Amino acid sequence: MLTAAGSAEAARAELMSAALTVDEPGERPGLFIEAHYEFDLPMPLVDAMHRGIALYFTYKFELSKDRWYWFDKNIAESDFNIRLAFNPLTRRYAVSYSGISLNFDTLEEALPYIKNIRRWRVASTRDAADSGLTAGIRFYLDAGKLPKPMQVTNHDSGDWTVESDWTPIALPRDLAHQED
Repeated sequence: MLTAAGSAEAARAELMSAALTVDEPGERPGLFIEAHYEFDLPMPLVDAMHRGIALYFTYKFELSKDRWYWFDKNIAESDFNIRLAFNPLTRRYAVSYSGISLNFDTLEEALPYIKNIRRWRVASTRDAADSGLTAGIRFYLDAGKLPKPMQVTNHDSGDWTVESDWTPIALPRDLAHQED
């Protein structure tokens, strides 16, 4: 429900599919994730990007061991950051991650590189070989990387938020038989 001030709920990023695999070809051994999110980028974010403000999106993965007597033990944690920017001089969008930068003519061409992640190494198979482990993934716009004035003025505005809930992911069955 909207209030008189006009605040809105955060844009929801819905997890469409996610899978954990062991040992991707051409990569060092480990536990890899592939995920696809779907969301609409709110217009205030698009407008800010067209004014030269880069947006940073984060995929967050956690692998933890369930414990009945205390908090769950964190076994592995990994973040993957993606930068989306617009260059007003060239009128092109840039998606940057892990030292790679890709340029696109339209936002529609750039967004699939934000919404999808493949072959992301999140843990070693040694870390994940224990029983009683749970894995989860989350996706969000990292508002902490926005310019400071925008962090203050847009703190309570849902138009400046894109996020998903933590979603559990099934671990591969053959994980116990793998070694790094």
